[in-house]
Amino acid sequence: MPAPLEGLTVLDFTWKLAGPFCTMILADLGAEVIKVEPVGITEADRGGGPYVQGISTYFFSINRGKKSLSLNLKHPTGVDIIRRLVPRVDILVENFTPGTMGRLGLGYRDLAPLNPRLIYASLSGFGQTGPYRDRHAVDVIIQGISGLMSITGEPGGRPVRVGVSLADLAGGIFTAIGILAALEARHRTGRGQYVDVAMLDALLALLENPVIRYSATGEVPGPLGSRHPLITPFQAFPTKDGYIVVAGVRDWQLFCAKLDRPDLMFDERFQTNESRTEHQAELEPILEEVFRQKTTAEWLAELEEEVALVAPVNTIDRIIADPHVQARGSILDLPLPGGLAGSLKVPAPPPRFSETPARVDRPAPRLGEHTAEVLTRLAGLTPEDIERLAAEGVISLHR
Repeated sequence: MPAPLEGLTVLDFTWKLAGPFCTMILADLGAEVIKVEPVGITEADRGGGPYVQGISTYFFSINRGKKSLSLNLKHPTGVDIIRRLVPRVDILVENFTPGTMGRLGLGYRDLAPLNPRLIYASLSGFGQTGPYRDRHAVDVIIQGISGLMSITGEPGGRPVRVGVSLADLAGGIFTAIGILAALEARHRTGRGQYVDVAMLDALLALLENPVIRYSATGEVPGPLGSRHPLITPFQAFPTKDGYIVVAGVRDWQLFCAKLDRPDLMFDERFQTNESRTEHQAELEPILEEVFRQKTTAEWLAELEEEVALVAPVNTIDRIIADPHVQARGSILDLPLPGGLAGSLKVPAPPPRFSETPARVDRPAPRLGEHTAEVLTRLAGLTPEDIERLAAEGVISLHR
């Protein structure tokens, strides 16, 4: 069966993480994603390490399934080639500083007349409007300015960055959602449109609970570690050999019995979730002492779901090997490109479709690997044209 977005073509001008993560989603869902890359860059320029057989694993992880068109956009002919491609594509995605594509003559206003059905998406740190428009942004800048770091970490500690580049990833996901919505609108109107996504807006959208709590109470949220502001116990506890996370208790008396602490069963401080939250500072050290007495596996066996919601705090190696993850095929082995021996593990696309499954069957491309194929098929160039452009430094070919 064809994948959900099969038949759609994307021109991908993205770099770093946020933009490539968006176009990776589109590629996973079946779109032909043509990644436009500069002529003459090295693998280190494409992304960071660790490197496996000279391949940037950073680049590999978020550019799987794409095609590489190596093109010099500083050369007028390179810009002309893009203008020849635009009528043949459905979507264009870029995540440069606002104004960069316009200065190249490749902004939305430049290209929309060439293809009124074009969906043109721009992802940036602060968006295309507003006083911060021209500010440079990386993930930790957005995590800091958004307020996310102010509520992350242990109480009384320094602000902490979330362990993944959440601002980049949220920006990429919301850009993909915006593109898919614009595609649906195009089905009704026949027209494309411009999609403007800011990483800051994307991260603010994920701060729904802190924002509404502040709005309701006037109290500025602070870091709680792994705790929840309204549910107790709701946090990670150390065990004899690791950590276990508890996400609320369903039956307090039975929970106390399982912990072998009958003295807590009818303690007035802990009878309801509200009273436990009020007395959280008194309850936490008691539970920490109890949970340290057994291993994580022993507690998981002891605490059934009708008692409390619990789970191990896995390390990455353990979740990759987890039987549920294995059964669902949530981690894939993707071969290295260019016939290199070996493979690397990557997460599978999360959506599971009954009729039009997503596919991840090709690794990230080598630089310029698809230049000749794309320009022949979509720009109508001849082999002689391609060799001439390569000699002139307009394009580069992966030999």
